[in-house]
Amino acid sequence: MSRTDNPDEAAPTSLVGGDGKTQPLLSSTQECTQYGSIESEGEGPPFKNSDPELGNTGHPRKHIGIWGILFVLLLGVFISQTDQSLVIATYGNISSEFNDLDSGNWLISAYILSQCVAQPLYGRLSDIYGRKICLQASYVFFGLGTAGCGLGRTMGQVIASRAIQGIGGAGMVSMVSIILTDLVPMHEVASYRSYVNVLSTAGRSCGGVLGGLLMQTLGWRWAFLVQLPPTILALFLVQWRLSLPSDAKTQKENYWSKLKRIDFMGAFLLCFSIFVACLILDLGGQKVRWDSPVIMSLAASGSMSVIMFVIWAKRAQEPIFPIKLMTRFDVVCNYLVAVVQMMIQIGLMVSVPLYFQSTAEATPAQAGAYLIPAFLGNTFGGLVAGYWIKSNGRYKIPTVLSPIFSIGCMLLCLFTWNGHTTVWQSLFIFPGGFATGMVFSSAFVGLTAELPEKDIAVASSGFYLCANIGAIAGTSAAGAVYQTTLRSGLQKLLQDTPHKRRLLSRLLENMNYLRELDDKTKSIVMPAYVDSFRQVTVMGLGLNAVSLILAVLSPGVRLKR
Repeated sequence: MSRTDNPDEAAPTSLVGGDGKTQPLLSSTQECTQYGSIESEGEGPPFKNSDPELGNTGHPRKHIGIWGILFVLLLGVFISQTDQSLVIATYGNISSEFNDLDSGNWLISAYILSQCVAQPLYGRLSDIYGRKICLQASYVFFGLGTAGCGLGRTMGQVIASRAIQGIGGAGMVSMVSIILTDLVPMHEVASYRSYVNVLSTAGRSCGGVLGGLLMQTLGWRWAFLVQLPPTILALFLVQWRLSLPSDAKTQKENYWSKLKRIDFMGAFLLCFSIFVACLILDLGGQKVRWDSPVIMSLAASGSMSVIMFVIWAKRAQEPIFPIKLMTRFDVVCNYLVAVVQMMIQIGLMVSVPLYFQSTAEATPAQAGAYLIPAFLGNTFGGLVAGYWIKSNGRYKIPTVLSPIFSIGCMLLCLFTWNGHTTVWQSLFIFPGGFATGMVFSSAFVGLTAELPEKDIAVASSGFYLCANIGAIAGTSAAGAVYQTTLRSGLQKLLQDTPHKRRLLSRLLENMNYLRELDDKTKSIVMPAYVDSFRQVTVMGLGLNAVSLILAVLSPGVRLKR
């Protein structure tokens, strides 16, 4: 049943204290006013109250109880986000130790691919087995993968362990949002998710520094092993402190009954389809030509898998991902907004360090520091959107404003970053991060505002899947645009230069070679690097136009009392 304005009697939610006793957070006899959005069709339990003292499941709660739960949840978010930036900073050294630099990118790709494959499964499995056990399972997978990375003796073992880590990482973030939609009123979801953004930003910001420090002092293996104690602590805290309302049907079912509810065939077909799609985006244009037999074969097998999944999902009693969700205009719009906005953000993020490494001869650490304004913007954008939605219940306005801020960011970079960028001008990427923070808070609320209770978890997992697909697509698209423009520009600028082919080859293979050039040659080739970055911003402007159209067309209602 979707949100309504009719009050329902709620049972008290309890939180397990340190003494093992269970105490009610709020008396169920207290008078409460409930809030909701407009009514929509659907079946299920009474759902999505918006009273400040009521969670979305209709269970009363105290504010202090939610903050205690939030602390437990955010610890896992911080760990997973720290790991991602940590590996980005150290993967070159890891692969070099195994004398396999060519496979270094798979330390990142394996994590992202397995994360995308596992993402949609958490939603349905949490409906069957419960939120808590799925969150704990994600910690276990992440911990096993982390230990495998730190103890791996071959490059293949470390890559396989990264894939296991990705399975856990998928749930460590998405399950937090699913749990928040269960516990807090809809008009407060964006506000609480903004705190998730804060911890994510903090993790991404310190992960690279921590990884570099550990690599230089104790070795790269400790960059992984040091993550085990906080992961185990997070698992213990979830077991000890996290008490969630349980579905009556789930409580009555035994192990085999729950196992029978899992759509194994649908899960396999969906996972295979996602894996192939992400693999095509990861390989195409950079590692393999788009028209190569490998890409064509993957596209054919992926298309067949998608068709089979759609046919199967229509017949399954409890599909792993309901196809009917993709017939809802609000769901499709917000999914596409997530994909496009993440493409814009990641495309800019992978290009900014390259720009400063080429034009300012910045070290990798210095180039990464130029991304801090975008990370801060992401944090503030989420906080602002959360406060706005909590104050007046209107979630569409931040979604529409986000691409406008992002367009401003792209225009500023396009017209002012000309190869001699000042510290002040480097702050111009702040609006881009601000836009992403806003849209991922507001679009998530827009996605879940009118969905039936039984579809919330699955739809939320799909939202994170779309963000991951957007990240892969953005990396691939930005890399292809940058490299194609750079190659073309260097060929034109070096046409009258002696040893043109050797010089061109070395410049395209290693950016550090720029530092070895004399000032005259460097001044000749520099416009090619500047123009390559500008073309990425032009691509971003085009994607922002698409995002703005989607945002304007997306449904939006006020979360009313």
